[in-house]
Amino acid sequence: MAHVIIGTAGHIDHGKTSLIRALTGIETDRFEEEKRRGITIDLGFAYFDLPSGRRAGIVDVPGHERFIRNMLAGASGVDLVLLVISAEEGVMPQTQEHLDILSLLDVKKGIVVLTKSDLVDPDWLDMVREEIREKLKGSFLEKAPMMSVSSVTRQGLPELVDLIDQMLEQIEPKKIQETLRLPIDRVFTMTGFGTVVTGTLVEGILKEGDPVEIYPNGKMSRVRMIQVHGEAVKEAFAGQRVAVNLAGLTKAEIHRGDVLAKPGSLRTTHIIDAAMKLLESTERTVHHWMRVRLYQGTKEVLCRVALLDREVLNPGESCFVQLHLEEEVAFKYGDHVVIRFYSPLETIGGGIILDPNAHRHKRFKEEVLDQLALRSLGDSRQIISDLIFRESALCPDMAGLTVSSGLPPAEVASLIETLLSEAEILQVGDSKFVHAAFIEERGEALIRLLNEYHLKNPLRAGISKEEIRSKLFAGMKGRLFDDILNLYLQKEMIKVNGSTVMLTGFEIELSGAQNAKAEALLRLYKESGYNVPNLPDALAQCQFNNKDKDLVELIFEQGKLVKINDAIVLERAYFDEAKDRLESHFKSNETLNLGDFRDLLQTSRKVAVPLLEYFDANRITVRDGDVRRLRRTNG
Repeated sequence: MAHVIIGTAGHIDHGKTSLIRALTGIETDRFEEEKRRGITIDLGFAYFDLPSGRRAGIVDVPGHERFIRNMLAGASGVDLVLLVISAEEGVMPQTQEHLDILSLLDVKKGIVVLTKSDLVDPDWLDMVREEIREKLKGSFLEKAPMMSVSSVTRQGLPELVDLIDQMLEQIEPKKIQETLRLPIDRVFTMTGFGTVVTGTLVEGILKEGDPVEIYPNGKMSRVRMIQVHGEAVKEAFAGQRVAVNLAGLTKAEIHRGDVLAKPGSLRTTHIIDAAMKLLESTERTVHHWMRVRLYQGTKEVLCRVALLDREVLNPGESCFVQLHLEEEVAFKYGDHVVIRFYSPLETIGGGIILDPNAHRHKRFKEEVLDQLALRSLGDSRQIISDLIFRESALCPDMAGLTVSSGLPPAEVASLIETLLSEAEILQVGDSKFVHAAFIEERGEALIRLLNEYHLKNPLRAGISKEEIRSKLFAGMKGRLFDDILNLYLQKEMIKVNGSTVMLTGFEIELSGAQNAKAEALLRLYKESGYNVPNLPDALAQCQFNNKDKDLVELIFEQGKLVKINDAIVLERAYFDEAKDRLESHFKSNETLNLGDFRDLLQTSRKVAVPLLEYFDANRITVRDGDVRRLRRTNG
């Protein structure tokens, strides 16, 4: 069975509360002040059973202009609206503002209810009807049915109930398959139970025992108990008014405007992209960076409007905007928002969220405007593709894309499968994704980086992986970065040697003079054996100068010479022989002192001491006072 919420709207004292009482038998004014003054200040809630057997929730909203904020909170999640207009007074200022708000929130179905009809004569009633029809032209209620009723005599109420029942058959099904989301409109403490929140469940299913998170503060809790229309239930569905008893949280930790949702299912942000439209009826204009009030669900937040393609937005005009919020929020793609002037408070427009987790944009950028235009068309495939491209440096996974996009998990999974099959995106690791355009773009940058490096450093093999990661893939974790490099390896764009990356086809080439110097140095150390000169002296003897630093490093990298320290170097064959003699000594001896080692190599203290320290540092030997012992390895 579909679950539905009926909302009321209309000017103060036009009989909304009395109508609900007559329909349901429930008094929705909870506060003493409301009853004393005869006006609704905050939201009221009731329910009633329809002839079809369906139970409908109904929200009573304040009609006074001072309480529009509360009216906006109550309008969240409404399926069918009863626009209540007094037959005595006709359309009044708040009638129009409520109608504008409902239009901005994309409410699609409604009934115009003329209350207090028993207090006017038929001619007056006909005149009021004509006036209302004229006022409703161009609105979603232009062709809505109109019913005349009296909450006192009950005239017209049975017919209204039947009409409501019929119209609810036309309501679009709620998003039960989507992830749980409940905008909170009340928070209170109940003796013996603790903290209770209420709201309209706009998406998903809520079950007793579910873990939940409160956004945007990130507080975690568990559902202790659920009530729907005053009755305890094990689960509640999208489209129902619910009261939720939460474990481990105090009333002070939750506020109207917060959202109860599945842990990790939303992302908080200070910046959102939206398509914004000003009402034709407003006399206000919106200038770039103007401060306004934004309403979404039950949330009110101050923000600045960044106009992305103009300096001024005039009445009746639409454009793409970036809204910079003064506190964190947790919205979703496709959510409708209402914009009110900062002061004096009046509704001036609204819009639809195109990116609930936007990055700061530069204004007047064609590619930004093109992407927002695609999002405004509801192209979910493009939304996922754009998100993957934008977040490719972090390689998003399916869960992250679901949160970022605000799309249903099943739809995201299907879109990813399509994008993979068309090679528009690539899978890296077990479950991460990267955009093919990102790989191409960064690949071109990688080729440029390596080309420049090889030109400037012809005697170096290439760039370290870490340098490439910091310059082109900042923030990407090591294993993912290796997966990305493998994509370029598979395309034979690069070669990787240990931690060094070079262009495919790159080879170090020495000039004749460089070859001569290198061969002279190698020959010198080969002839010197274990009685080597200091390195600076050897370099000078072989005609090396300050410009040959890379050549010296290359010789060491090639392993033909082994650098013991800054002064002592051994030719590779002599180094290997020294190590073999050391290990042979320990086959029949427990210890080795400096004199023993010097005699083994027939060398001087100048070479023996640094070489023993080298073996210590490389965990071959361990010093024990004046002697060395062979380091024992586990296993």
